[in-house]
Amino acid sequence: MTKKYALLDGGLATALEDLGNTFTSELWTGELLKSAPDQIRDAHAAFVKAGAEVIITSTYQVSFPGCIAKGWTHQEVIDALKLSVELAREAKAPMVAASIGPYGAYLADGSEYRGNYNVSDEELRDFHKERLEILIACKPDYLAIETIPEIREARLLLQLLKDLSNTIPVWIAFSCRDDLLLCSGESFKDAARVSKELGADYVGINCTSPEFVQGLLESAEGYGPFVVYPNAGRVWNEKLKRLEGSSVKLSTKHIEQWANCGATIIGGCCGIGPKEISEVSA
Repeated sequence: MTKKYALLDGGLATALEDLGNTFTSELWTGELLKSAPDQIRDAHAAFVKAGAEVIITSTYQVSFPGCIAKGWTHQEVIDALKLSVELAREAKAPMVAASIGPYGAYLADGSEYRGNYNVSDEELRDFHKERLEILIACKPDYLAIETIPEIREARLLLQLLKDLSNTIPVWIAFSCRDDLLLCSGESFKDAARVSKELGADYVGINCTSPEFVQGLLESAEGYGPFVVYPNAGRVWNEKLKRLEGSSVKLSTKHIEQWANCGATIIGGCCGIGPKEISEVSA
């Protein structure tokens, strides 16, 4: 297949675990921005060495309320957000995508695989606003809004970016439960339509089993270009707070199918490490 997509990295936690790290904090990989930033840089560099052309920052779980609840100061959260982009650049990333995780990532209870949060629109907007402002000011190549389980949060985020006069290319990637539906039960097609209407440059799918991706893309034909970075097919155990089950290997067939459906940025999520990205690159 003639390559017609940019290669994204894989799961940052997976690369960090390969380096000997374990994660028990609600801040997940974001904790290392404060305690061991060199590890994050090294994980990014491993993906660059594997052939990744776009590196996602370590800010998925970094939010003001989440970090402050763990004892960080407000300024330390600001510094961590800025540092995340610097570390990706220091790892020689050809392009950097600043990660914006969902409200569910702050809850750290698997809500990004359910959606339907019990919070108001105003609370959701306030939760995301300052983090977005800081990451926009860092001038990454992309804003990567990730693992969004519901249309309401997508709509609020994209409207907020309009209000902030953002000019950085944006992708919004949804977590999905099958080959048609978001984790919230809403249709991916509707999510894609709303996202494009509100100015998203790319619509995406992440932290979703590879087996569902083609059906999702086909259901939303006409709303691309798409960003695709599924997990390794494992299932979230909410009680034990971990992914379980057997892994699915990213195959040439998968990638060819997704590219043919309009995916122009392709990589992996949880369970897809530098080794797997290297195999895709090769």
